[in-house]
Amino acid sequence: MANPRIEEVDDVSDPEEVDLEEAFDFARPGQNTLAPASDPFQSRLDPDFMQQMLANQGGANPQVSEKERLQRERQATESAKQYQCLYPVYFDASRSREEGRRVKMEDAVDCPLAREIVEALQYIGDSQNIPFRVVFEPHKSHPKDWANPGRIRVLVKKDGKAVDRNVKNKHHLYKLVADYLKAHPTNENSPMKMQMRGLPPQKEKIPPPAVPRGFKISSILPLHSPALSGGGISDNMMQDMMKELQSAGGGQGMPSLPAGLSSMMGGGGGGGGAGGGGAVQKKDKKKR
Repeated sequence: MANPRIEEVDDVSDPEEVDLEEAFDFARPGQNTLAPASDPFQSRLDPDFMQQMLANQGGANPQVSEKERLQRERQATESAKQYQCLYPVYFDASRSREEGRRVKMEDAVDCPLAREIVEALQYIGDSQNIPFRVVFEPHKSHPKDWANPGRIRVLVKKDGKAVDRNVKNKHHLYKLVADYLKAHPTNENSPMKMQMRGLPPQKEKIPPPAVPRGFKISSILPLHSPALSGGGISDNMMQDMMKELQSAGGGQGMPSLPAGLSSMMGGGGGGGGAGGGGAVQKKDKKKR
């Protein structure tokens, strides 16, 4: 009988993230609310400042040229390659370990959002005097939680050593973030905190998304979630999701669809049509 071994799984083993749109860095210094630092991506993470950056995305900020913005984005992406990732699904009480949850069930919360995680990092940094290095990517999604976009990269370890003695490792950070999320539960007004340029202002409460059979989708989602479209799931969103499933298969045909999705598509999607064509060819061969 083989001896069991316990191994720590690093973030490099995480599956590839699904890019809903091109992401960029919002943890850039530029106001007095951010702590001065030699590293341009080391900050205290003021969510209000990040909101201003969201509103000015796409180069609308007259103080930042398009060339400078793109350069900062490239620098942020390059500098954050070794950062540890945080996704809302890591703290989702509706998910199992196999479905993406990383914290213990007693530490999980309902309807976690990426912006709430940013606020948690700000609180932890302020209360424990930790100058976090963070990159916030609102359009990045975990492949097991496509409807709840948002990824936060945090530098926890560098060259195998903790960068701050108050945060021992990523699991310790998960616990600290979870404690904050439990003390500040998500509510229906939480998505309103992150208004993004290009999205119409929300004056009324957003109805919960329609959930296809076989999917787990949070009842509270960020305003830019692909699952929110007039209070239901749009045809365009479903087509985009099918494209993501096809790309996940490496272009070698359609991977197996989640339960309930095949009947919803009715064989009308690109992958379903290909499968139907194969069945007709087999019947023709039998007739011959």
